[in-house]
Amino acid sequence: MSTAQRLFGLEARPLSAVWKLAGADLVVIVALITAGELRHDVNPIATPLAVAETMLPFLVGWFLVATLVGAYGDRAFAGGMASARLAAGAWIGGANIGLMLRASPYFSGNSPWTFMLVMTGLGTLAMAVARPVVVGKLLD
Repeated sequence: MSTAQRLFGLEARPLSAVWKLAGADLVVIVALITAGELRHDVNPIATPLAVAETMLPFLVGWFLVATLVGAYGDRAFAGGMASARLAAGAWIGGANIGLMLRASPYFSGNSPWTFMLVMTGLGTLAMAVARPVVVGKLLD
């Protein structure tokens, strides 16, 4: 067993499946934030650094919390509601870290309560829907 497998609590899953799951999570988060930027008339092509600065705190928060709660371990591959609950819980924690980072002086932007509700709510929904679908595909 490799160090990475021990770190993430992987017993039966190959690392390629974990990387695919992490890639799918990345796509969901990037799509969520890009959709939000487009909704607020921010062009991701014209201002990629501004969009990246919005994404970075949430990506850091997600991957930190997801790793700590085992969202890439064997429980993540349980499928169905178990995968959805794990992803939703990890997103709620990760989004809160992202929101705190955005409210800090290190990132532009802020975290008004409406933004907190939208990011937490839509992100939870997106992760809870996407995660079981992706896990189902990986298990096939």
